[in-house]
Amino acid sequence: MFENLPKNWKENNLKNLITYYIGGDWGEESQISNDYEPVKIIRATDISSWDKIHGKNAQLRYLKKGSIEKRKLENDDIVIEISGGSPDQPVGRTIVIKEEEFKNKDYPYSCSNFFRLLKINKAEVNPEYLNYYFKFLYKTKIIENYQSNSTNLRNLKFKQFLSQKMKYPSTLQEQEEIVKVLNAASDMVRLRKQCIQYAQDLIPAIFQEMFGLMIENTNEHKIFKIKNLGNVITGTTPSSKKENMFGGTIPFVTPGDLENNKEEYERYLTEEGAKNSRMVRAGSTFVCCIGATIGKVDRAYLNSCFNQQINAIEWNKEQVNDIFGLYLFRQLSPLIRAKASHTTLPILNKGNFENITIPIPLLEQQELFAQKAIEIENYIKEQQEELKKSEDLFLSLLHHAFTGELTRHKFGGENEK
Repeated sequence: MFENLPKNWKENNLKNLITYYIGGDWGEESQISNDYEPVKIIRATDISSWDKIHGKNAQLRYLKKGSIEKRKLENDDIVIEISGGSPDQPVGRTIVIKEEEFKNKDYPYSCSNFFRLLKINKAEVNPEYLNYYFKFLYKTKIIENYQSNSTNLRNLKFKQFLSQKMKYPSTLQEQEEIVKVLNAASDMVRLRKQCIQYAQDLIPAIFQEMFGLMIENTNEHKIFKIKNLGNVITGTTPSSKKENMFGGTIPFVTPGDLENNKEEYERYLTEEGAKNSRMVRAGSTFVCCIGATIGKVDRAYLNSCFNQQINAIEWNKEQVNDIFGLYLFRQLSPLIRAKASHTTLPILNKGNFENITIPIPLLEQQELFAQKAIEIENYIKEQQEELKKSEDLFLSLLHHAFTGELTRHKFGGENEK
């Protein structure tokens, strides 16, 4: 990875770039004595949303005063995840703390015991540069070389991680130049994601503005039973004992495929498999009616088959527009959960499902909404394509940044032989 770097770069053990590190502290749920004070604790979920809300939803806990002094997050600290992850997700995610993110906060911030706090030797390395190096290790999965797996948990072999040799520009000026470029690329990714999120939030906002709160029928639309608005079908799974059922081109939809914002599926059926399942036309609304994900809603992007946890509605197009039907049920998902029988496995059977009454506005109003929703959905698709390009560019720049190519033209330096 680090062959043929410029001569003006140098090599050091990662541990020599860190002046202090300590594991996090989960603390106590309540103040058990006067020696404990309130602190906001950063968890894995806060790392995932850091670029959006910067720990706004961090958990309020109580730590001993001495623990707070050792673990309080300060400007240019790096927080690294050392435990957690999943079979498909390594640990090693990081954030760098910027002072402006904590201005006017009511409490100091620290991190849970699934993380370590790192204080950086800023005379030797720019903290943001080092944070991008960690991101490079994570995104290229090099970080997995420093991990161990237990049953449902990954752990970073921290001492081994710190013992790795790192090559980097010998001047802070060159490091800062790299940070500027990577910040700009990272901002492109962040802004694309924001555009997508704002657009996704806009459709339900327009829906509510046009039709009111449908779960309460605040605009007093006419009420119909679901079964009187189209054909309700419960899915079924082809027998695994029969050959030539799976592996074709016909989508086989399960609850895990719903609401993933992708027009692709984990499993597909052959034509023979479809004959042993149930198919609905493209545009039908899928509603999960069994299990922990009851109430999840999506649509059939193609003529699709689906399993027995899902009820599908093929809308009567003279009464209900497909796009309207989809967003109607996204608003009504709490009603679906409320109607389910509350046993060990929540379930809403077909009979009870199709007898639910729902408000339906005039078809021309539905179609006006559908036009607006389709325009926004098309914009979202365009932005998702641009996001993929921005993410690819960022990854490419990361690679060039830590192989010496990004700033070689500006700071010079012959390749090492």
